[in-house]
Amino acid sequence: MDATTTQEAATEVCKVLDTLTALSVDLECHRSVHPERLVLSARQVRHSCDTISEAVGALKRILQITEAHGGGLIPEATLSRFGRALD
Repeated sequence: MDATTTQEAATEVCKVLDTLTALSVDLECHRSVHPERLVLSARQVRHSCDTISEAVGALKRILQITEAHGGGLIPEATLSRFGRALD
């Protein structure tokens, strides 16, 4: 991998970390509520789902970047499982 590829992958990793950190903060405000009583609004659930989808998309882009440059350390089983989803 060259410096550009490494920078692309690092950018995607930062997106995943930022996205999941934001989701964690969004859900953190409900720690005082007993888990069996916690009810999230539809808006909160949709936002959480969108956030998770964004993080998954960034992780898939990291796999694409890595695969485009020889695959690196990605196990073949992982590539075959996500191959269609990466397109």
